[in-house]
Amino acid sequence: MDAPLTPYPYQQKDIEQLVANDGTGIIATQVGGGKTLVAIEVAKHLGTRVNFVIAPKGTHKRAWEKTILRQIPSAEVKYVNSSKKGQEVFSQLEAGEAGWYLISPEFFRSLHWAGIEPDLAVFDEVHRASNRKSKTAKMLHTLKARRRIGMSGTLAGNRVEGFWAILRWVYPEVAGRSFWAWVETYCATKMDYWAGKVVVGEKSPGAIVSGLPVYIRHLKREKCCEFHQEGMDADLPNMMTVERMVSLSAEQKRIYKKMEKDLFVFLDENPLVAEVPVATRIRLRQITLGTPSITDDGDVYFADDCKSSKIDELFSIIEDHPEGEPMLILTHSQRFAEVVSNRLRQKGHTAFEWSGKASQRQRDEALTQFIGGNIQFIVAVISAIGEGTDGLQERASVMVWLSKDDNRLLNEQAMGRLDRRGQKRSVISYEILAEDTYDEGQLSRLIMDQLAMNQSLRLQEPPQG
Repeated sequence: MDAPLTPYPYQQKDIEQLVANDGTGIIATQVGGGKTLVAIEVAKHLGTRVNFVIAPKGTHKRAWEKTILRQIPSAEVKYVNSSKKGQEVFSQLEAGEAGWYLISPEFFRSLHWAGIEPDLAVFDEVHRASNRKSKTAKMLHTLKARRRIGMSGTLAGNRVEGFWAILRWVYPEVAGRSFWAWVETYCATKMDYWAGKVVVGEKSPGAIVSGLPVYIRHLKREKCCEFHQEGMDADLPNMMTVERMVSLSAEQKRIYKKMEKDLFVFLDENPLVAEVPVATRIRLRQITLGTPSITDDGDVYFADDCKSSKIDELFSIIEDHPEGEPMLILTHSQRFAEVVSNRLRQKGHTAFEWSGKASQRQRDEALTQFIGGNIQFIVAVISAIGEGTDGLQERASVMVWLSKDDNRLLNEQAMGRLDRRGQKRSVISYEILAEDTYDEGQLSRLIMDQLAMNQSLRLQEPPQG
């Protein structure tokens, strides 16, 4: 067993702050800041017996179990899941037996938690409960843990109002019982003809988090505290972003322009139709990736030999790097990830498609193979790899974006797979954008959204004088 980790000075201060507040608080540190270690050390200092952790399944073994046993060798780690053993573990949790209980958010929201009261509950990637109407949030609010830690570098998800559902669990006395009363205090609103009153932002950026008893946030490359005058990763090599603009192939361009103008286009003898703006956006994004095909049933897919300027550019990037350079390749589309993986294998490369089609066991094995040098390329769907996957940075420092997700926080988390502690080289992030398409407009919107959310996640400066 490896020797216990010694917290950095900034982590030690965070631990002491949480312990002084009886273990309840928010850790909004950006990816790679050691949130897991801090939470475990808080439990260790407080001597809590029943510890309950809600965390992405991919973090259970490599992050949580490994660190728990490293810091507390005598601990017993148990898994609550749908298996017979997992059901027995759930009964042990109900009975209040000592241990560390791990559960995925997906399985957590399928159960009822009334009457279960662990000594400490930690929700890793708590932004998954930021939608107050979601089943995850509703189930979370029935979990009455004595101490509660919410952890996420993207705490509120994509919208300021996402703070309320998180605070309703961690700090119910701050959030209050009424969402709209809280909105009236903190948020700017407007009337929408279809939706009624909607939140458009925070009245005073940073006011929400500045009013919390314990709010911990460390930034990667920005001043955030006395320990990080230039960010917690200031000693890491700077990340370099490289935009590679491509022109759509003649066929892609014809289809794109026709869809953009008329909202339909014939692919062979089958019509591809977009009846509403959301569908139009989806179709345009598909076309920027590659020439799509459509089945007689109207199902859109990419043929393995589809024309794609982005795949051509990907191979140019691969050729620009030393032979055997490992890379993380990202896209929002599972069907396109499958095509890219197949093309790479056809060229004699080793590649793994990291998507919902792969089980957690297959992903864990692929990660081990990648770190060990037996797989050169991970072709990942952003929504599948955006949370909790750790270890890719041990081998790779190059990532290539074939497309981005409409969900900004998933893009941010995917970026953190390589740009994090343990990375020894400067990360190169290639963004392949199709000229004069949805790609460029999407990028600017995502950047504006990120800037606005950064303001709300930052503590307000105390008044001078």
